[in-house]
This record gives sequence, structure tokens and C-alpha cells, in this order.
Amino acid sequence: MRMTWKAWGLGALIAAGLLLSSETLRAGEAPVVHVKVVSSGGATRVEAQASGAFEYSTYQPSGRLYVLDLSGVSSGDLAGVKELNSSLVKSYRVLGYSTGDRPNVRLEVLLSQGASVKVDRPDANDVTLVVSAAVGADVAGPEASLLAVSAPAARNVDSGSRMIQAVNLTGRNGGAEVTISASGPLTYHSMRLRNPDRLVVDFAGSRLSTHETRIDSQLQAVRDVRMAQFRPDVSRVVIDLGQPNASYEITGRGNMVAVAIGSRSGSTGAASNAVASTLPAVVTSTGTATQASRPSTHTSVPAPATVLPVNLTETAGFASPADGRASPDITVQAPAAAAPPKYTGEPISVNLKAVDLADFFRLIHEISGLNVVVDPNVKGSLTIVLDNVPWDQALDIVLKNFDLDKQLEGNVLRIATKATLRKEAEETRDLALAQAQAENVITTTRVLSYAKATALVDTLKKFLSPRGDIIADDRSNTLIIRDIPSTLPVIDNLIRELDRRSQQVEIEARVVEASRSFAREIGTQFGLSAGSTSRNNVVGGGTGVNTPLTPPTAPPLVIGSSGSSGSTSGIPAVTNLGASAPTSGIAYGFSSSNFALDMIITAAESRGVGKLLSQPKVITQNNEKATVKQGTKIPVQTVVNNTVSVQFVDAVLELDVTPQITADGTVYMDVTVENDQIDQSIPRVQGIPAIDTQSAETKVTVNDGATVVIGGIIVTQQNTAIDQVPLVGSIPVIGNLFKHTTVSSSSAELLFFLTPRILPS
Repeated sequence: MRMTWKAWGLGALIAAGLLLSSETLRAGEAPVVHVKVVSSGGATRVEAQASGAFEYSTYQPSGRLYVLDLSGVSSGDLAGVKELNSSLVKSYRVLGYSTGDRPNVRLEVLLSQGASVKVDRPDANDVTLVVSAAVGADVAGPEASLLAVSAPAARNVDSGSRMIQAVNLTGRNGGAEVTISASGPLTYHSMRLRNPDRLVVDFAGSRLSTHETRIDSQLQAVRDVRMAQFRPDVSRVVIDLGQPNASYEITGRGNMVAVAIGSRSGSTGAASNAVASTLPAVVTSTGTATQASRPSTHTSVPAPATVLPVNLTETAGFASPADGRASPDITVQAPAAAAPPKYTGEPISVNLKAVDLADFFRLIHEISGLNVVVDPNVKGSLTIVLDNVPWDQALDIVLKNFDLDKQLEGNVLRIATKATLRKEAEETRDLALAQAQAENVITTTRVLSYAKATALVDTLKKFLSPRGDIIADDRSNTLIIRDIPSTLPVIDNLIRELDRRSQQVEIEARVVEASRSFAREIGTQFGLSAGSTSRNNVVGGGTGVNTPLTPPTAPPLVIGSSGSSGSTSGIPAVTNLGASAPTSGIAYGFSSSNFALDMIITAAESRGVGKLLSQPKVITQNNEKATVKQGTKIPVQTVVNNTVSVQFVDAVLELDVTPQITADGTVYMDVTVENDQIDQSIPRVQGIPAIDTQSAETKVTVNDGATVVIGGIIVTQQNTAIDQVPLVGSIPVIGNLFKHTTVSSSSAELLFFLTPRILPS
């Protein structure tokens, strides 16, 4: 609706006059309710007493705002906010409105932080809100108070309980329809609730026989449907609506009740939505399934009270069970995962030209119900045209345009310039600093159990006042603190958090070294001698090749002379390519009066497999370095300036690790593993042996009890050596008789395995 400021004021006066006159006329017909507040015994009682019977419903749109709607009564108290001198209830106000020709009264109670409310119904003419501190109290959840609606027993059709056999959800005409089937006619009581938007239908005198407690929906009109036995004689169906201000219609069909949500036809839906936008936060209707009930499109109902938007109040969340299913007492499901809108105030339409800022803030007071205090420095005129904009968004826009800001304390909204608020903050800071400077300095001590006092000094000093200081006593592991008393609680909280027993971690390392070797050697020795009887021509080997071969009989050509026994010293070798350390061999010899031949083939082969396993293990506290080593220290003598000194060099297996336990139960480790051994294959230098080093250094994250390979080294060597007679050794096949072949291969593999285990506290 578009209006000028003057038109808005005139319209408000006319509406207020009509509302007052209509309420006065109905006051003579309907029971009159009076509200009084009594504080005693650590609790505050807000009593609504009427001259006749009435029905009521309650809901709690935020953690501090509690609303009680009374149906069929008129107010006997003056409208307006009533401030209270109570630590539990800050204020309350009573408002009247109508549903068609039926008068209603709304009681809004502004609670203190942490207060909880119980509803007490002594009789049909009285309802009392008992407000007490939440600590140790039997605090009902948000849904318990939100759905606490009295259902008169007179609506039961009969004393026998009807069994609700099925609840179904179907799509229909662009909307949705929920059907409830029972073993007999049903009596229902419906409520329209907001924050979040949903429809609650109670069936008195019935019990649920279906095992389903929730129906998930893929329809736009309905998010889900939840069922539960609200009380032994009341079954409850909660329909979470997918759209705010969605219209609905409840119809009885024999033993079935149908709830149609959304547009069934173009005209009907439009009318229903238009009316729904004017409904208060709770709308109730009652009917019996034996006859069709009229649609729940109530006539014009003014909404005199506007729920404070989330950007001005601390809205209580509605938590759902961890498994997502409805609990037996119908816990309200949390809103959708999408972030809630920033502005949730009632939409307004204004057209103001050159009006004073104070008049605009007075308009905010009338719309929101908040007490508005404007700082004297706030001045200026405003021209603004807004259509269907939440009032809290309009307020923020105006504040931003005039470089203003707001402060909300209880139900009092203060408007001031940013410069004023900044100056106040600086003055508050300076005052606190001056008070700190004026305080007397005291000295106290704190004995630590697990943390080192010297390690905490630098950290805690950052939280002291300028006059404070901390020193540590190593002998008693005590902190000596000297500062003003107001800083000691902060220091004590930090000490409690930091001086805790650390978890311990066991780290087991395994160093595995595996080696394999293979060697094969094949060689030949060949000798011959030949000559004529006159010995004018002689053929034989050379004496420089190697030791002469000894023939079985005396050949024509011998080395040296025959002894008395007729033995000879042997035939000179033609080739001497035998195996250096033979493990097997075969010889062939031939001799005649003019010719002698000797052939020897020797061979050797060896294989080797080795495995070395080292398994160091260490236990340390979280974030503390641990070292374990095992091996030999080698003395090394040095001479410097004619001074002889001996130093020791480690040849050890060493494990250095610093574990850190993460929040998800894994272990992050900074690891160094080193395996040093004396290398006997390298000659010593001045008696000092060489050191063979194997090491790995890394940072790794491992699950508790899992094993990880943090490093691996594989060394492979292969050698082939051939000694042969020139030219002849290259002849295929035959050349093998004039060769010495050596083949060798070796491999060494080194692996580091690491297994951390978090020990129980």
C-alpha cells in the first residue's frame, strides 16, 4: 500500500478508532480478561484471568519473546507496554484483535536472557505463565511450548479411540494434499504456526496405528509431514509448509480428513493467499470429519504485534533429532540448509517526502512495537519511497544514509550517530583503563601440574594489564603473578586450559634391510707339448703363463729334467684362465711319445640371502620430541695445538620423532630415522673405520594404529667379466674353451616402517 505520511497518520487514527469502537461493542458480549504479574519464590507469574471460559494457544518466535493468544475474550486493560521490575520478565503488553466476529487478546511477554516459561491452567477462566530461571528448571523445548494448545474435551465424538490407520501425501492441482484415514469419524483441531511456517492438526480421541513417523516430500508446497502421539488421547500431524502464507483447506470425508495445501483453482488460491498474508502468527480452527469444514480462510485479522526480526533479536533455533526423524513429542525440524534471510520484519509500503527523521523513527515504533530512543544529535529530513519492504530493512537503509547506527537493549531501540557511539566507546575504554590504573595490584601464585611454568610465562604475559608481570619458579613449577584483580580470572581460565595432562603416543619403527647376491665363475687351463724324436722341433706353452700343468706321463716337452723317479715338473700352460676359487672341475689328459695334451675346466657358483631387522620403540607426550638409539660410539683421536683429544662418533640406529595428535584422532609426526653402521669393506684410515649411513627424514600423518612406509632404498649391482685368449676366444662355441667368465649380481633393499598408537589417557 502506498501512502503519504499525512495519509498514513489519518488512516492510523481512523483504524484505531474503528478498532476501539468494535472492541468496546464486543466487550459487553465476550468475557473480559485482566492481566496481573506477581513475583515470589524466585519465579514470576503472569496471570490472565477472564470473566468466562476461553481457549488459548502459545508460541515462542524467539528465545526472549513469548506470546499467549486468548480466543473469545476482550481486554480489560489499557494497551501499551508495561515495564516490570523483575529479573525474569522485562515487560509485557496486551493487544486486541478480531477473527471475523470473534474477539481475541494477545499477550506478549519479553523475557530476560535464560528464562524459561511453563503454562499453568488452574481452570477454564484462567491461564498463568510461570517464568523461572532456566538453570536446573524443567525447561520445555521450543516446540513443547509452541504447540501447547488446549483442546476442549467436548469435541470428542465418543469415548472410544479412533485408530489413524494411514497418512498419505500426494500432489494435486499444483499443490499438495495430505489425507488422514481412520477407523471412524475424526474430530480435529488445527493451528497455523510460523517460524518455521507449518500447519498442526490434532485429532482428539484417536491413536496412531501407522508405524511411519515422517513422510519426506518432493513437492514444492510441502517440505515434509510428521506424525506422533502428542498425548495418549491426541494424535498429531504436522505439515511443514514449503511456502510462507500458503493457503490451505481442511475437508472431512467420512472416516478421512483431507488437508489441501496450495492453489486448487486460480481464484480460490489468490483469495486464500491474500487473506493468509494478514493472518497473525497462530491461526486455529476446529471441525469434525463427519461434515466438510469450511476453508480456513479467515476474515480480516489485524496483526497488531510484529515478531522482532532476526537481525534485532536472538532467534531460538528449532533443532531436530540427530537421525532426522520426528520424536514422539513432535520436535520441530530445523529450517532448510539455506541461510535465513537477513531481514524478516513485516513488509511496509511508505511514500514520505521531506519528513523529519524523528517522525520516521516514530513510525518504526508503531510498526515494531519497540521503544525507540533517538539521540539529540540525530537530525535531518527524509524522503523515501518503499513498496513491500521489511521494516527492519527500511530502518537499516535510513541509518546507512544518515551515517547512523542502532543499539538494542531488551525492547528499547536506541538510534544515534556513529560519531556519538564511537565517542561513547572510547570513553568507556578510557574509563576502564582509568579504573584499572586505580586498582590495587595484588600478588598471587599458581602451581602447575603438567605444563612447565617457564614455558607459559611468555604466553600469559600477553594477557596482563600494563601494570602486571609474571615470573616462574622452576623448583616448584609455580607461576608468581602480580597484577590488578580484574585480570586474574582471565589468567586463571588460560591456566586451566593450558595446564592439562597431555595424551601419549607410542611410536614403533621397523628398519628392514634385505640383501641378495649371486656369483658364477667358469674358466679353463690348457697345455700341450709336441716334438720330433730328434727334438729338432718343439711346440709347447710358455713358462710365464703360470704354473705348468703336470701330465700323467712324461711328454716329449717337459720343464726341467727328469728326476731319479722319472717324474717331471709339468707341461707349460698355453692358457691359464681357471676359476680363482673353484668348487668343481674336470680334467682331460693325453700323451704319446711325441705329443702331450692337458685340459682342465674349473667352475664356481655362490648365492646369498640376508635380512636385518631393527625395531626401535619409544613413548612420548603429545607435541614432545622423543629419541631412541642403539649402536656403537667410535672413538676418534684428534691433535690440535699439540693437544690430543678423543671424540666419539655415533654408529647407531636412531629414531627421532615429534608426534602431534589431531582433532580427528590421527597422528601427525615429524620423523627422522637413521641407521649408521661400520663399513668393514673400506680400509680404515689411521685406525678409524668408515661409516655406512642409511636415513630418512619426513613429516607424515597416520591413522591411529596404522603403519606407513616412510622411505625405501633399493641398490642393485650386476657385473660380468670375461678374460680370453685373443682372437681364438672370440670364435663361436670353440672360443669358450679359451675364456674365463665371471658373472655376479647383488641387490640391497632398505625400508622404514612406522606405526603410531595413541595411548589411553
